[in-house]
Amino acid sequence: MAKTRTHYDNLKVTKDAPASVIRAAYKALCQTFHPDKFQGNNEEAERVMKLVNASYVVLIDPAKRALHNTWIREQEAKAKQRSEKSQFGDTGKAPEHQHDQKQNTQQEYTQPPPSSTNSAKDMFQRAHDLHDQGRYTEALPLYQYLAEQGDAKAQFKLGVMYDLGQCVTQNYTQALSWYLKAAEQGNSNAQYSCAIKYQSGQGVTQDQTKAAYWYRKAAEQGNEKASQ
Repeated sequence: MAKTRTHYDNLKVTKDAPASVIRAAYKALCQTFHPDKFQGNNEEAERVMKLVNASYVVLIDPAKRALHNTWIREQEAKAKQRSEKSQFGDTGKAPEHQHDQKQNTQQEYTQPPPSSTNSAKDMFQRAHDLHDQGRYTEALPLYQYLAEQGDAKAQFKLGVMYDLGQCVTQNYTQALSWYLKAAEQGNSNAQYSCAIKYQSGQGVTQDQTKAAYWYRKAAEQGNEKASQ
């Protein structure tokens, strides 16, 4: 019977693991797949960390974890039914065969379906609170998840973390990339940060024209908010 891939597998913890173990496992994987330490392709390290971050977001939240456990039970029940049909000759459908898999990072880290019960607003507030408390390791995967879903505020905050080197290797180019994503959605803080980067030449070729453009956009956005 093919094994159902779960968020527990991605973090390499058991289903009954307490929150403290989940946090410890997450921190250990962050160290293993840190771009400066991973003995392999950086793109692969980033791919794995995205999956690890997504799994951590689910398992550290009791509600999301409960929903994921329900999904696991449903998948196991379906797999058992398929196995029984194959065993007793129910040929309504051809039995599924599990192909041999290579034991490498690509197969080990695959994305289970997302488990989400909280709103993006609640998740962002949680990440914001953790960040304010200096708990960057816990805030990072939440910001990462939301940023990849297109949340402008999370994209800005992720940019800040790369800008300051909080739980990630300081990277001005990566910071600007996230600032730009948020700025293009009208986030005034991100627009101002883009202006500073282009003016100073941090992570990008110095460009006073683009700096002036983003300063202007940030001012316009600020004036628009003030008039509302």
